[in-house]
Amino acid sequence: MTAAALQIAIILHLALVLFIVKIDLKHRVRLPNTPGRALNVNFVLIAFSAAFLALTALSWVRADYPGYVDEWMAVLAGRDPWLDEPSRKSFSAYGPLFNVLAPLVLLNPLANKLLFASLYLAYVTWLIKDFAPRRGFVTLSRPWLGLWLLNPFPWVEIAHLGYSDVLVALACVAAVHSLLEGKDRVSGTCLALGILLKFMPIVILPFLVLSERRFHVRLLGFCIGVVIFGFSVSVVVWGTSTFLPLTLAMTRYPYFSIYDVFDSTRPLDWLEKPLLVTAGVGVFAWFVLWRTELTLSAALAVSVTLLFYRVGYINYYMVPFFLILHWVVSQWEQSETHSVLAALLAGCFALLAFADLIHWTMGQFYSSIIVFKFLLGLGLLVGLAQFSVKPSL
Repeated sequence: MTAAALQIAIILHLALVLFIVKIDLKHRVRLPNTPGRALNVNFVLIAFSAAFLALTALSWVRADYPGYVDEWMAVLAGRDPWLDEPSRKSFSAYGPLFNVLAPLVLLNPLANKLLFASLYLAYVTWLIKDFAPRRGFVTLSRPWLGLWLLNPFPWVEIAHLGYSDVLVALACVAAVHSLLEGKDRVSGTCLALGILLKFMPIVILPFLVLSERRFHVRLLGFCIGVVIFGFSVSVVVWGTSTFLPLTLAMTRYPYFSIYDVFDSTRPLDWLEKPLLVTAGVGVFAWFVLWRTELTLSAALAVSVTLLFYRVGYINYYMVPFFLILHWVVSQWEQSETHSVLAALLAGCFALLAFADLIHWTMGQFYSSIIVFKFLLGLGLLVGLAQFSVKPSL
């Protein structure tokens, strides 16, 4: 089974190489005097992709990925994926679109994990080879290598643990990027797909709808329409249990969050909703007042939600991680000189990755990790908020 997974990884790596070649052909006229630099970047990306896919295939299944496989097997067997089966390790908290991934399990249990990894690699390749040159970026910059390629966060969360949050993160980035390019319908559709995978992306909907100080009615209409259509199809196939994850998201017991640290006899999870509403309104007011760049505003909105949500899994930070990567590249002409920003972002996500490794491998220091993670999230939020009001970024 591992050998078959490695064969799939080789095919996916070949596809990534062809993707790099295609981008080079696209930019051949735009950057005619940088063939040496382009080749060096290509070599780094090809080697990086090979190592990332190899780790993905060889690290097998860990963390929540066995639960993913159980859910997909339930779908293939014709059972309800949201009902608690005796063989299932946990109750599913995913949206109906997550079930569409089930057929790939027939190819190989690791097929979806390899898909997550290859999509991340394609995203990084697109950022560095396609999007970045349009923002004044030609070659790899050392201060930012710690965030793009060397940061352990995607290596741990995607390649090693196999979390599916990469799909939600890509949907959010696609929604923001499409809106910035004036494609309201595409933006609304992408955000709807993210919501149908995992409901968290809904927190950035107000920022998209009211960006540029105007109401994007087409974006809102497409988002609502696609979400309604997706849930309707799911209800036809699986019934009203489709909505069970919504109830779970609002009522699940606090776990791995700051509320979980306090004495269980006096839980403070009743503070969650007031804190979430207050923090969310505050970030939106910040967005309106300072006219914060859209991608950064979306990252702030998701980050503050993760900070005060009752469940605090570290893999949830994949969404702000992807958004921040896009923001850094889109603001490259200004961010190139901000080594402090590079150190802050790379350091925060690297420490989050190490905290998650300790959590899954050692199973100790539970409360300490939660407090440490909360302080890291708070530091990331404050740092991004400070950079958002500086005129140079």
